[in-house]
Amino acid sequence: MVWPIDGVRRTQLVLAILFLVACIGYLVAVNVLGIETEVMRDRFWLNAEPMAHGVIPDTEYPPLALLFIAIPRIFADTPFGYNVAFVAEISLFMVAGLLLTSKLAGTLGRDRCKAMVSYSILVLLMLEFVVDRFDIIPAIMTLGALYLFMTGRVRWAFVLLALGTLTKLYPAILFPVMLLYLVSERRWRDAAEGTAAFVGTGLLALTICWIVDPELILGFLGYHGDRPLQLESVASSIVYLVSMLGLTDVWIQPSTDPGSFLSDNLRGPLPDAVAEVLMPLMVVAIIAVCALYAYRRLSVTSEQGMRMAALAMLGCLMAFLVTNKVFSSQYLIWLIPSVLLVLLVSDERLSKRLNVSILAMFVLTQVNFAYNVGYLGGGANIGDLGMMVILARNLVAAYILYLCVSGIVLDRRQTRQADADDVTFRSQL
Repeated sequence: MVWPIDGVRRTQLVLAILFLVACIGYLVAVNVLGIETEVMRDRFWLNAEPMAHGVIPDTEYPPLALLFIAIPRIFADTPFGYNVAFVAEISLFMVAGLLLTSKLAGTLGRDRCKAMVSYSILVLLMLEFVVDRFDIIPAIMTLGALYLFMTGRVRWAFVLLALGTLTKLYPAILFPVMLLYLVSERRWRDAAEGTAAFVGTGLLALTICWIVDPELILGFLGYHGDRPLQLESVASSIVYLVSMLGLTDVWIQPSTDPGSFLSDNLRGPLPDAVAEVLMPLMVVAIIAVCALYAYRRLSVTSEQGMRMAALAMLGCLMAFLVTNKVFSSQYLIWLIPSVLLVLLVSDERLSKRLNVSILAMFVLTQVNFAYNVGYLGGGANIGDLGMMVILARNLVAAYILYLCVSGIVLDRRQTRQADADDVTFRSQL
């Protein structure tokens, strides 16, 4: 029996092949040019190789991340062989994301082919970060959680969201928005079961990790609490601009410095002081977006509530990135699930503005990587022009946060206008 290949299946096949070709091309380039990737330099030697010899490594990542780092080591014991196995693992998640995007679009009654193309563009724009990091894995877990959530399988949605959180912390940011949506819909049982599933899954996994080695948890938490102001962060680019005006003194700490936390950082009295206050500011910003959503949700329809929830999810992630002391390029991969959901449920005008802004942010991130890292070599070689590229990217990120917040507010204004028009119409009868 031969399955008929319709437009959706054909698109899936073409894009999956495109992913495969892109991944193979990446590996060929790495091998021919003799590039030492982060996967070979850090994941293999610092994480996978110690685990292969029974040693739990100190790591900046949540404990479940070590599982996905360890799997490729089962199939290869050399740096490049490990890199090939790692890219193969990542490519499976890339294709899984493609299929989930198709299913999510179908559930929402939107064009599945267009949704898959949008997903593919975002993934391919960040290809070297997708295949040289593991951020796409929790991103696809989050996408799966959103699909399960939209199809009414709430408990499994929160279980998957918890697993994503244990792989890379950021999926937890979506938890309060999803919970608030259920509460606003008066789905009390779903809200209770979802909370229990999320918390229970997290506690179970953390308990197992604590039994294996407490440092799996303590090391991760301590690592992020001590980090300085990373060079790519929004605050860093603003402080650097202030230094260009001669109002403060700063210097760039290269990633090769033993105390750099493996990133280029902006140091000096002002950036060090700013880094101390960003963590509480980030928490306040995320809570503020959630509070705005909860307040606006009180006076809108269920359909508008879903649009608001999608904007709130993306808004919380953008608040996290904009106010964080770290804004690494690969963090943009985190946005892909929420961006897709927003584009699928929003009106055409907002979708276009977000589309352009998201693409601009992704492209500027690539310009930053190509110029500051590829051409200049990073570290102290980065000068005023390179920092202005970073500032431009960060201003676009701030604008996207504004679009999310204004989109939540605008939905309510549209509702009020519709109610006023309805009253006027009735008075004329």
